Amino acid sequence: MDNGSEKRHREFDSLPGFELNEVGGRSFARQMIELNLPPVVFENVGTPAFYLTWLRPALFATGLWTDPHDAGRRRSYASAGLQVDLRFSVLHWYNMTLSAGYATGFQGGRRAGDEWMISLKIM
Repeated sequence: MDNGSEKRHREFDSLPGFELNEVGGRSFARQMIELNLPPVVFENVGTPAFYLTWLRPALFATGLWTDPHDAGRRRSYASAGLQVDLRFSVLHWYNMTLSAGYATGFQGGRRAGDEWMISLKIM
């Protein structure tokens, strides 16, 4: 069971596009920019038992520098991706958010990997 946030790319120890623990260092500096576009609100999509509420797209980019004070060990990484959240309701009581996303990781300006994400949050 996963109780994590659907916006995991915001967490300080997350770098989408890289495997878990793939990026290592003794210290790091991290910078992130995110563009949350306005949600598309649905007024009449679905049935009373299942209906769509809104769709919210987001774009993000992250830069990470490991060991920034040690020139011999310093490495640079970057990540860019997008995520779409779809909120819907089932049986009037259960609000759910289906999130899907994709990110590409870069190391030293070269593509290093990619990652897909899908999550269903039941509230």
